[in-house]
Amino acid sequence: MNAPASRTHWRGIGIAFLAGVAAATALSKASPAALDLRTALNLSLTQIGWVMSAGTVATFLLGVASGQLSHWRGARRLLRDGLLVLLVAGCLSALAPATGWLLAGRGLEGLGVVLITVSAPTLIAGLSRREDIGLAMGVWALWLPVGSVLMLALAPALLAAAGWRGLWAVSGLAALAVLALLRGVPPQAGQASGGRLDLSVLRSAGPWWLALAFFCFSSQFFSIYTFLPAHLAHTLGLGTTAGALASALVPAAIIPGNLAGGLLIQRGWSPAGVLALPALPLLVVMPCLLLAPHTPPLTYLLLAAYGFFLGIAPTGIFTLAPRLAPTPPATGPILGLALSGQGLGILAGPPLVGTLLEHTGSWLWPVLLLACALLGLVICARMLRRLTASAQRTD
Repeated sequence: MNAPASRTHWRGIGIAFLAGVAAATALSKASPAALDLRTALNLSLTQIGWVMSAGTVATFLLGVASGQLSHWRGARRLLRDGLLVLLVAGCLSALAPATGWLLAGRGLEGLGVVLITVSAPTLIAGLSRREDIGLAMGVWALWLPVGSVLMLALAPALLAAAGWRGLWAVSGLAALAVLALLRGVPPQAGQASGGRLDLSVLRSAGPWWLALAFFCFSSQFFSIYTFLPAHLAHTLGLGTTAGALASALVPAAIIPGNLAGGLLIQRGWSPAGVLALPALPLLVVMPCLLLAPHTPPLTYLLLAAYGFFLGIAPTGIFTLAPRLAPTPPATGPILGLALSGQGLGILAGPPLVGTLLEHTGSWLWPVLLLACALLGLVICARMLRRLTASAQRTD
C-alpha cells in the first residue's frame, strides 16, 4: 500500500467509491430481477439462488490472495481491470440464451467485483492524508448499501422497459461510465510496489474466526435479500415496482447502521461487542418479517429495522482486522481471508435457502437456518473478544 498523500484527493476518492457502487449494482441486480428471470428462463428458486451466488465464486477463491494483488498490479490499474471485466461480463450476460451462460457471466462479474473491492480501498488510502483516512474509508464502507439501493430503485423502470437483459446491460454501462472518469485519478496514485505474499499471520486462530463471522453475516443478509421482492409480492401482493422499492429499505437502513456501529466503537465499545450486538434484535425482527402476518406499514418498519441492525455488524468486522494483525502489512491477508468468508456465505446461503423454500413452501426452515447463522455470529464475537484481549495483554 502506498504511503498516505500530503493532501487528500477527494475527487479521486469519489471515483474509487463510484467504482464500488458500480460493483454493488452488478452484485445486487439478481434480487429485483428474480421474478423476471424465473419467467423468462423458467428458473427454479434454487437456480435463482445460484444466479445471485455465482457472482461471488471469485471472491471466495481469490479472497486470501487479494490482499497482495494491488501490490503486484497497482491499485489504479487493478481498478481499471475490474471495471473492464464488469463491462464485458454485463454485456455478454445480457445476451445469455440459457441458464449456464448466465451463470458463467455472473462468475465473470464476480471477478470484476473482487478486483474492485481489493483495489479501491487501497487506492483511497493512497489518495488520503493520514488525518483523513478514517473519513475516506467511512465513505468507502457505504459502497454496497448505496449500490444496492440504487439498483433496487432503478430496477422496476429498467425491467419494465427492457426486461432483465436491459438490467444486466445497464450495470455493464455503469462500469463504462466510471471507466470514463478514471482520468480524474492521479496517474501516480496506486502504483505497483511488488513484494512477496506473506500468509504467516493466517496460522493464528483470529483471522479464521473473523472469516467465519463474515460468513455468518453475508449468508444471513444475501439469503433474505435475494428472495425478499418475491416474498413481498407473495405475502402483500406487491407488484415488481412496489416490491423492489420496499426491499430497498433494507440496504438503505444498513447505511445508518454502519454509522451507528462506528459511533459505538468511537464511544468505547469493543469491536467484538459491536459485532455481537445485532444478533438478539435480529432474532426477533427476522421471524416477524418472514413468518408473521402483518400490514404493509408494519412490514416497512420491520424491513428498516432488519437493515439497521444488520448494518451494525460489518463495522465490527472491519475494525477487528487491524487489531488481529501483529504488523500493519498483515492486515491485508486477514481482510482477504475475511473476504473469502463473505464470498462463501453468499455462495452457499441463497441456493440453500432457495432449495428449502422450493421443497417446503415455507420460510420456517430457512428462518431456523438463518437464526443459526446469527448465533454463529455471537460465538465468533465471543472468541474474537478473547483473542484480542489476549493480544493486548501480551503487548
